[in-house]
Amino acid sequence: MTLGRSGTPDVVTAQTTISKIIHPIKFINMKQKNLITVVTDHELTADTIARAIGANEKHEGYYLGNGYAVTWTNGGVIEATFSPSENFVLSTTMNSRQVYAHNFKFAMRDYDELVGYKKTEQDRKQLATIKALWGMSHTVVNAMSPERYGDFDFLNLYYFIASPVAVRRAWLPILTKGAIRHGVIHGPQNRREYEDWLDNEIYNCLVEKSQEDSEIKGAYVMEEMPVEVAVAQAESIGIEPPEAGAVLTMDKNAMRITDRQPLLNMPLMLLKAAVELDFDHIKTMQTAYTLYAKKLISYPFTVQNTIPFGVWKLMLRNKKNLRYNSKWGKEARRIHMPRRHNFKMGENVYNGFGVITTGLHPTDLSRDEEKLYNLIVKSVIDAFA
Repeated sequence: MTLGRSGTPDVVTAQTTISKIIHPIKFINMKQKNLITVVTDHELTADTIARAIGANEKHEGYYLGNGYAVTWTNGGVIEATFSPSENFVLSTTMNSRQVYAHNFKFAMRDYDELVGYKKTEQDRKQLATIKALWGMSHTVVNAMSPERYGDFDFLNLYYFIASPVAVRRAWLPILTKGAIRHGVIHGPQNRREYEDWLDNEIYNCLVEKSQEDSEIKGAYVMEEMPVEVAVAQAESIGIEPPEAGAVLTMDKNAMRITDRQPLLNMPLMLLKAAVELDFDHIKTMQTAYTLYAKKLISYPFTVQNTIPFGVWKLMLRNKKNLRYNSKWGKEARRIHMPRRHNFKMGENVYNGFGVITTGLHPTDLSRDEEKLYNLIVKSVIDAFA
């Protein structure tokens, strides 16, 4: 797949800065596009991906080897500013990506110095690395975070660089070696489902920006609430308590009432880590991301706390490994997987799912990492026991 756009790159701004930087990559034959470049958000994730695909040579700003280059953006380095050249139109002659490119301008992020951030030379240098590798590649793999923001960050980067190339999406909610290799080589397991989801997210973004319809907000957010909590809340406001299995909806949010404990999502993880571990929010988020990069948990920055069927099947294979957890192994032995532990409405892996363990045995964890990992293990056991 090549991301197209209508017109010329004149809507892309602020590229002169990057084009003037002399890049240190000299030993690759730049006349041949003989690389597959994998782009992800953070160096920690890049290191995990590089090890999985054999890109073992570490260089400044990227890894190289086995026909691959792996590099990273340090987050959302390119910002998109809504700036339609004419009246905003959802054109039927352009695909969703072309419409997105037509209505936005793209430039390096420029943080407000009042809150402690500013554009750095590191951003400029890393962008130069990405652009140089991009120019040597016949395919670029989008391995940004597995959520809508990851796709938008990549689109912004793509249209900022303005150099068409074949693109493949590696959707990596779990960073095991097998998952990485499959994602990098083959792309999403269900390409049509992914494309439909991304089209929907892009058009929702465009509609929100144009303020034409404030009611369209994207995918459902599905959470689960233990039945005892739901009953207590219902009684406190004088309404009839719901039964297990009921689904309560409001706008684009839904709550399934369950007779078991839900999995963690990021809001619940922040709360539990603060109460049980005395972690502040920053420590929890940083530690959770490290556990994700170490292939021990699924992508943690999600508001969903249920799982679709494909992830439920993965847990069938992984549950045995929880028995060897030093703190919760005995509890894990009582896990008896139910027939289903997921939601039916909007069942789609691209909308995210609750935080689960991957089945790999943890080694070399810091004390904080071990504490948070055990908290997540306990939530998985409670959800499936």
